[in-house]
Amino acid sequence: MRQDDGGWIIPFRTTDMNLREALMVNEPDLPDRSRPFSHLVTGMVLRAFTAHPQYRKSEEAKKAGKLLASRFFQADKYSDRKGKEYWERVSYPFLFTDIISSMDSLSFLGFTKDNHHIRDGLDFLSNRQNDEGLFNLKIVRGSDKDLKYWICLAICRLFKRYD
Repeated sequence: MRQDDGGWIIPFRTTDMNLREALMVNEPDLPDRSRPFSHLVTGMVLRAFTAHPQYRKSEEAKKAGKLLASRFFQADKYSDRKGKEYWERVSYPFLFTDIISSMDSLSFLGFTKDNHHIRDGLDFLSNRQNDEGLFNLKIVRGSDKDLKYWICLAICRLFKRYD
């Protein structure tokens, strides 16, 4: 659900209910749109916007992109992925909102390395590169033995796009 600030949330997360409780409610209360956006959800929604050549040019997507970038390396406002360490927990193909998936989306929205949040993200990734050329990040999903290479490719594409 879109919030007043331009980001998105999972509606029941604006309450104190957990998933099980939310599923048991017959008629949920309308969520409070004045509550802050969730960067987890906003990042996931932006991936859909950036996949479409017309929607990626929308002012709404760019506004949400600014919100997402402003939250790099911070804890989410809601209980899902509350810790800031989740930015470093990556997967490929992209699943949750992490530093790679976020910067990938933002690159399609026209963000550049002139944005200090983007520079911070690029610096973070650069500092995680090891002597083999791969990146020391926590991979949280996937069983492909070559997953570290796919993640490396995604990061290299970011450096190319932001160069």
